[in-house]
Amino acid sequence: MDNNQDSSKTSTRKQFYFLTLSHTVLDSYATLLSHLQPLLLTKLATAATRNSLAGNFVSIYSVFSSFGQIVFGWLSDRVRTVHFLTIGVAFSAIGLSLLWLAPSVNIVYLLLAIGGIGVAAFHPQATTYAGALASEQRGMGISIFLTGGNVGRALGPLVLLFIPYRFGLEYLVWEMIPGLFLALLLPKVLRFEKALDLTVSTSGTPSDDQIPQEPFWRVASPRLLPIIVLFVIAAMRTVTLTGIETFLSVHLADQGYSDQGRSLVIALFIFAGSMGILSSGWLMSRVNTYVLLLVSLLGAPPLLYWSLHTDGFSFLALLFLGNVILTSSITVNIILAQIMLRGHENIASGLMMGAAWGVGGFLNKIVGNLGDEFGLPIVLDGLVMLPLVLAPLLILLRDQPDLSKPSV
Repeated sequence: MDNNQDSSKTSTRKQFYFLTLSHTVLDSYATLLSHLQPLLLTKLATAATRNSLAGNFVSIYSVFSSFGQIVFGWLSDRVRTVHFLTIGVAFSAIGLSLLWLAPSVNIVYLLLAIGGIGVAAFHPQATTYAGALASEQRGMGISIFLTGGNVGRALGPLVLLFIPYRFGLEYLVWEMIPGLFLALLLPKVLRFEKALDLTVSTSGTPSDDQIPQEPFWRVASPRLLPIIVLFVIAAMRTVTLTGIETFLSVHLADQGYSDQGRSLVIALFIFAGSMGILSSGWLMSRVNTYVLLLVSLLGAPPLLYWSLHTDGFSFLALLFLGNVILTSSITVNIILAQIMLRGHENIASGLMMGAAWGVGGFLNKIVGNLGDEFGLPIVLDGLVMLPLVLAPLLILLRDQPDLSKPSV
């Protein structure tokens, strides 16, 4: 009996780490646009429209990769199949590896849509699976899973672009092969011996009791205001994060950074987000939830603003630290939403990771237009100060569960 339990735990642990690895690989492709953006703009845009076109690229990609997560979250709450993950990895690898071969802006839009659908198909169900596989360590499990994705976002493009940067971007098409290979492995490795319990208790752990699923609106309506507040915080934080990834890359190219140097700065910024998300899994069980959110929103903007007005090591250190603090509450958003929408955890993940990122990415179209109008330095200053405006909204979350305290 004990041997069977040990074997089951070992199998579950392997599946969890393979799922996290899959997230790393998928997000390696998902972030290619930020690195290729200045090169695509040079190839396809005029000097007067390059920031606007950059905003369009981000908006199109976000509509499919982020808003699509609501659709796939709804579907995966009803149809539980690992093939959402298979489609996700395969579509992302294909769509984003073909970007440089696109002969026109419209073909870029099409490829971004394909890649975005892949990202949307993967994330809602994969995030819920990660929490369920982590069992009692749900908060830390989701943090590790999200960190795996962020490590992919930070370091994956450097690996994928190593050969194309050295020998020519036409070689990028061959970089889809690892993703397609992983997509074939996914349904073979993620075979669950029994149905996973995907529901969440107020402590963020799986529920011992299987409860019948209530209609979504009946669950959501009594908690509508705090759900909206969590969504707004997640979306506006994404405006800052996506805006920095997109427009700092363009700004650094304007300042004469090499392609490799620019990619390294963006990778450092995204890797800082990995550390912030990983730390949140540890912090959320020790620090009052309200305080953690408050420090995240108030502490990051001054550091990010200061980084933009310095250079050298100070620029990199402040950029890194600012993003660590800003992203340290991302897991809190997801867990709180899953608790509020118990029985609809995939939709909750889709809202906080998908729709919120979609709104944030879509609003960067406006950011691009403002960049053409007023210049990127001014726009970047405004972006990094945006989280300060969100802090007063936290008072509307004061009655929500404190994840640092065990469930009563």
